[in-house]
Parts: sequence; C-alpha cells; structure tokens
Amino acid sequence: MQRLILAGVILALGGLLAWFDWQSGSPSAIDPDARAEEPGHVVENATLTLYNEQGNRHQRIAVEQLTHTPQRQVTQLESPRALLVDSQQREWHAQAQRGHIDNQGEHLVLRGDVRLQEPQETWQLTTQRLEYHSAEAHAFSNSPVTLEQPPQSMQAQRMDLWLNEDRLQLGGQVRGYHPTETAP
Repeated sequence: MQRLILAGVILALGGLLAWFDWQSGSPSAIDPDARAEEPGHVVENATLTLYNEQGNRHQRIAVEQLTHTPQRQVTQLESPRALLVDSQQREWHAQAQRGHIDNQGEHLVLRGDVRLQEPQETWQLTTQRLEYHSAEAHAFSNSPVTLEQPPQSMQAQRMDLWLNEDRLQLGGQVRGYHPTETAP
C-alpha cells in the first residue's frame, strides 16, 4: 500500500512539473518598449562626417563609442568631439562627456561639461547642455553658460549662437567681468 501511495505521489509531482514546464514554454509577447531600446549597432572610435547640399563638409564628430538605436532613430555618443564648420569655413570645436544625434545628423545634443571653442578669436563657452541645429548653424543652451576670452568673462542663464551670422545672444541674469586697460 505504501508503495502505491508513494508511486501516486511521484506521478502527481511529475504531472505537476510537466504542467509547469508546459506553461513556461508558451511564447511570450515581445515588449515593444524594450525592443525600442535595443541597439542596432555599436561602433568604437568612429568619425562621422556630414556634408551640406553643396558637398562641403559642415560637421565632423569623433567619438569613443557610438550606439545607434534604429527604432528610436537616435545615435548615442560617448566622449564626442565635434568640428562645426560655418559658412565662412571657420572651424568651431565642441566636446562633451556624452551626446546624441538624430537619424539624419542635423540635430546634435551635447551633455556634461560641454565646451565650445572658436580658436580664431580664442574664446570658449562652457555649459552642461548644448544643442546644435546644423541646417541653421544655430547652437543654443537653456542651461547656465560661461563665455570666456581671457581676461574677460561673462555668465548667463541661457545662450543662442548663430555661427553663420556672428551673432551671440545671452539671456537671464547676464553678468560680466571686463577689466579696464591700464595706461603704461
């Protein structure tokens, strides 16, 4: 009798395990939100060059790592260094800790210790977030910015810069330090 009860318990447990195994083997639905975060490709030490409609180089971005997510149509950038070329062929240098570009590369966003330099005039702009629309050659930041050309400096709450027009607009509690020239 005990053997019969023991055999029944073993069969019941075996049947229960088989049922659990069958339930866990059913296909699960694909989570579209998780799928949208899957990278299509990752490239290390990449350089992207964009050309305008006339075939002239107007933007080059060098990165330590590039991660493209096709479902979101965005490319994440690690340690980007960008070269932005204006209509007068001047080269503006930008760098940051992180960034991203949209699918066409026309909208660049830089984040974390962002620096933008115009080497001919030796000035540098620093902020935590900078957006750049290459079609209009327009850079802007809604984060606090510091503009320096030693020995002068300016600070503001936001900034708009049009590279092709040589126009800079600072806004929101703008403060500047401009030392006076001393006579010899």
